[in-house]
Amino acid sequence: MEYILNDLKDTEKFGQLFAKVLKKQDVISLIGDLGAGKTTLTKSIAKSFGIEENVTSPTFSLVNTYYGDVDLNHIDLYRLEDEMEIESLDIDELLYPEGITIIEWASKAQSYMPRNLIEIYIEKTGDVSRKIRIDGNNKREKEIIEELNENFSD
Repeated sequence: MEYILNDLKDTEKFGQLFAKVLKKQDVISLIGDLGAGKTTLTKSIAKSFGIEENVTSPTFSLVNTYYGDVDLNHIDLYRLEDEMEIESLDIDELLYPEGITIIEWASKAQSYMPRNLIEIYIEKTGDVSRKIRIDGNNKREKEIIEELNENFSD
């Protein structure tokens, strides 16, 4: 399913709606080029979880954990080069059992990802416009698409 986001307000709205359909222990992979809006989407999700901290890209820290009504692990694997670096992160522990985990560049640790990984593709279509795609490749993705479609309109 594709969602067209014409501006930042649409991105914030999508993030808020997406946050509402998430369940504790969900793991989300944000897939998109540099500058596609992965961290911007994460910010709107975090805001919906009651997280008041400034959400920033964990490119250099690798992991940022935020606490709110729902806790959030935000992981960025962009800088990691090999399996040894991924293992040193204890990624199994970071797939947050009591909250939500959002991972940028999850493909670098594909063998560690859960079976019901929620993959969100983000494509920059203009200066402020984006296209979001969820393919529905597993049961959890299909549930999310169904719930989003009830509340999101182009």
